[in-house]
Amino acid sequence: MAARPHDIVDLYLAPVALGVDERLAELARLSQAELFVQVSLSTDREPVSTEERRRGLLLTVTHLLELHDWEPAWDEGGRGLRLSHGGHSLTLGITPNLREFLET
Repeated sequence: MAARPHDIVDLYLAPVALGVDERLAELARLSQAELFVQVSLSTDREPVSTEERRRGLLLTVTHLLELHDWEPAWDEGGRGLRLSHGGHSLTLGITPNLREFLET
């Protein structure tokens, strides 16, 4: 049986997920060089290491989005970007160019 929303934050999942997914789609259209520039501009830092790229891309994806207490993080299994709140979570897949950016 599907879980029902427990609070107002749960009700915000749909608009948060749609906003994050839209941003992921925008970034997916960029080349590696353009993506590097976009992350650098969004974070005011050049992402040199893998960890800086992971953190920088996460900040770029969520830049100026109201997340309503949903916490973004990269899925440990490498499936994509996970949105979590309490015991609930949703993973949005990422495109090959975003995965390549994270891994180089």
